[in-house]
Amino acid sequence: MSRRVALLLFAVAWGTNHFVPLLLVYRSSLALTPFDLGILFGVYAVGLLPGLLLGGPLSDRIGRRAVVLPAAVIALAGTATLSFGAAGGFPVLLVGRLVVGLGSGATFSAGTAWVQDLARDATPGTGARRAAVALSSGFGGGPLVTGVLAQWLPSPMRLPYAVQAALLTAAIAATASASRGTASTAPARGASSPPAEARLVPPGFVREVAFVAPWVFVFPSVSFAVLPGVVREQVGALRVVFAGVVTGITLFSAVLVQPALRPWRPRSAAAFGLAVGTAGLLCGALATAGARPIGVLLAAPLLGLGYGGCLIAGLRFVESSTTEATRGGLTGIFYALTYIGFASPVAVAALAGRTGEVGALLVAACLAAATLAWTLVDARMKSG
Repeated sequence: MSRRVALLLFAVAWGTNHFVPLLLVYRSSLALTPFDLGILFGVYAVGLLPGLLLGGPLSDRIGRRAVVLPAAVIALAGTATLSFGAAGGFPVLLVGRLVVGLGSGATFSAGTAWVQDLARDATPGTGARRAAVALSSGFGGGPLVTGVLAQWLPSPMRLPYAVQAALLTAAIAATASASRGTASTAPARGASSPPAEARLVPPGFVREVAFVAPWVFVFPSVSFAVLPGVVREQVGALRVVFAGVVTGITLFSAVLVQPALRPWRPRSAAAFGLAVGTAGLLCGALATAGARPIGVLLAAPLLGLGYGGCLIAGLRFVESSTTEATRGGLTGIFYALTYIGFASPVAVAALAGRTGEVGALLVAACLAAATLAWTLVDARMKSG
């Protein structure tokens, strides 16, 4: 059963990020500006946040299945809306991204908690790793496949959505059929409510997780929404597939590192992620300064490792600090904080107007390094 839920997370995650390589298609076909593209990329988070914050706690009360399946259907509706973007233009794309975000948010928070619930008897950290691998594989696989489809096959603004819709429909059907008649994983009716302190954010969450969480998506967002654009002239006609490859490298790097980081303490995994991610931002700044595609390809795995380290750190903390009665809510809070990072392409574009793109990336690297310093100092103070 956990594999089918993980497959559903994979399919929904595919639909959130396969939009990225198409940004360059929309830029040329619909005459959209870089700021328009940043809005399309970031509006997804506007829908995502209420989905994350409402879906997780609701699943704690009424069960994971009752939230995850309808939320996945909403995400599917968003994909269908996006498929009409070629005809409807910017407004249709905006609505589609918003709906995808809403459905994805509830699926991610409740679905991640569901995977962790189902791994309750496995080695500690197994549920967090399974959820992280499923999400990262979807985030990376979607753009990679879409880049190939949009580069070399007809209907680049329709075909990728049809492929993802077919995958998501199959995953919804598989999860629905397998979970019918199984335990809902919601607290039993009539059971006593958890103690008041169990509903609060666990001690250490703010210091160990909250400051690190936004970097979960700052690193990959810069990698696949900013860096391919700065070398688009150098890669020429291959710009769409290049964007897909960069996205795939970034997120599959995260998939590969997560099993190795599963036994690590959350703070150690976070420090690793921040250190490597900072190096990736610096590499991206150098690539931008020289407009070198090879530099972007070198920055991508570093930023992916940074994403993977910060993600597994947060999920491990949530898994070890909650029960099944509170896990969905805290998972939603964590994911909501991570998706602050989706605003980074807009922030980089705005800052680049004053400092240039290289300067904007250097500012981001300095902020990441400051967060790393906080993590290391705070860990030493706590151990001392």
